[in-house]
This record gives sequence, structure tokens and C-alpha cells, in this order.
Amino acid sequence: MRSASPLVPVLVVISSGLVGCGSGDETDRIKLVPVSGTVTHNGKPLEGATLTFTPDQSNPEQTPGGDVTGPTGNYKAMYRGRSGLAPGKYRVLVSKTILPPGMKPSAGGEDDYMNQVAAESVANAGGRGPSAPMEIKDDVEREVGPEGGEVDIDVKALPKPATGP
Repeated sequence: MRSASPLVPVLVVISSGLVGCGSGDETDRIKLVPVSGTVTHNGKPLEGATLTFTPDQSNPEQTPGGDVTGPTGNYKAMYRGRSGLAPGKYRVLVSKTILPPGMKPSAGGEDDYMNQVAAESVANAGGRGPSAPMEIKDDVEREVGPEGGEVDIDVKALPKPATGP
């Protein structure tokens, strides 16, 4: 009688080691729902704005997330590299830095609408435009339903001096 190949015990050890393997992150079990939408400033798309979704403490699952808006103000909320958030209540912080006329962004492209907002700030200040970056910042409360969906935000806040990074 022949004995089993020495390869069999090795395969048994390897396969038993793989049982139960996952990312090791307990949050992988959280069911996320798609959350996307559009951010506008006084009705116009707000490109390059940062959204931060902070879950209410009463939410069963805590899934903070966010994104940066695209050219049409669109975004898609993400949690730990996964698309979506857990259903529940959120405080959503929207922020966008406006550079003074002539100051170039460190990364990314030009934003015609925000350049117009900066120019209007200069005109409203009697021609003495901001010499430092300005920021549009607003936070709102929103609810993500059991199926997710569109969460649109229109920021009405006026630009104010940026408070730092």
C-alpha cells in the first residue's frame, strides 16, 4: 500500500489556514446604501467642495464618509473606500476654499464660478479684494433612508476668510 503524497498534508494545512479569512475589518459586515447628489452655491454647481458626513450618535452603525464634488457639483459618498453609507441621520459639512484673484490652486484646475464669486467679493469690498483665501462653509442635517438615494445641498453661506488648513 502506498502512503499519501506529501503534498496532501501541505494542502490541508494551507486550506485550513484560509478558512475564515477576510479583511479582518469588522466594518465589512455593515450594509451600505448608495448616497450621491449635487452641491450648489446659490443654485450654481459647486466644484471642488469637500463633503464630510458625520453620523448622528443615535445611528445603529457609525459610518463617517465623504467625497469631493466634481465639475457639476456631483458627489458619491464613500465610507472606508466603499461606496455608500449606512442609513441614518448625518451632519454634512460642506467646505470650499476660494483663492484670491491671481492666486493659482496648488492642485486641480480653474473654477470659473468660484473665480466669479471671488471677483464679486472684490467688487463688494470696494475694489479691495481679499488678499488671503476665502472659504464657503456650511453644515446641514440630512437623513439617509434605508435605500439611500440623492442628497442634494444648496449652500447659501457667503464667503468668509479661511481659518486655516
